[in-house]
Amino acid sequence: MRRNWQDRLAVCFIYIVLSVLAIIVVYPFIHVLSVSLSGRGEALRSGFHWFPKDPTLTPYKELLTYPYIWKGYSNTLFRMVIGTALTLIVTVCAAYPLSRKEMPWMRVLVLLLLFTMIFDGGIVPHYLLMKELHLLNTRWVYVLPQAANAFQVLVMISFFRSIPDALIEAARIDGARDLRILTRIILPLSVPVLVTIGLWSLVYHINAFMDNLLFVTDQTKFVLQQIVRQILIENRLDPFTTAVNEIPPAPESLKMAAVIISALPVLVMYPFLLRYFEKGTMIGSVKG
Repeated sequence: MRRNWQDRLAVCFIYIVLSVLAIIVVYPFIHVLSVSLSGRGEALRSGFHWFPKDPTLTPYKELLTYPYIWKGYSNTLFRMVIGTALTLIVTVCAAYPLSRKEMPWMRVLVLLLLFTMIFDGGIVPHYLLMKELHLLNTRWVYVLPQAANAFQVLVMISFFRSIPDALIEAARIDGARDLRILTRIILPLSVPVLVTIGLWSLVYHINAFMDNLLFVTDQTKFVLQQIVRQILIENRLDPFTTAVNEIPPAPESLKMAAVIISALPVLVMYPFLLRYFEKGTMIGSVKG
């Protein structure tokens, strides 16, 4: 089928707009990477940075020798692994019964879930709750309060409801109970939505720092984002800019290198999980 000139013009316009948007999105990352790899003089220069000049890895070497960076990585890895596993377990255990029509008070419980998405107790009651549960200054404060998320439960309920009831009824006729149905039928068919919710949880735990800021004062339990926040916002650069035997790296290079280091886990994982992310989101939104 031939396209007329109006269709070709529209396609060209769309490609131009998408190219401009791609440049707008990609440029900040290029700028940050370029500054982090540039020498001291180039890093201190204002303006756009498209390519690193006088390239050096000194900022990365300085950051990676800072012990709190590795402690931050270990704490972030803890909350990523344990927090994501807990989220998936709690979400599945909450969503499966709520997805069954025979569940008593199912509609009321779903409305209560929606209620928690609209109303929140606030920071002070949250802090007092963490204090009463003895979670302050522990790594468990990062994962236990976030083990259940109402939106993710609703997404998984929608996905479970999209699975044909005939499969479940056939399993019941063969004598399978709910636990066996869940583990042998429902979960193998739910890999896309499980990966999607897992990815949401991973990204949340990688980027989160407010719970660290509110509930943790022990620096050995700080997450990576809080360490990076100290470097970027509070300008805690003394361990890096007081070198004796060589010219210390520029503060801007250290800050940009800290940003790259903190974003590295997402950059590595996201391309491998992207197809599951898109498929799981779309399938989970078909039926509500």
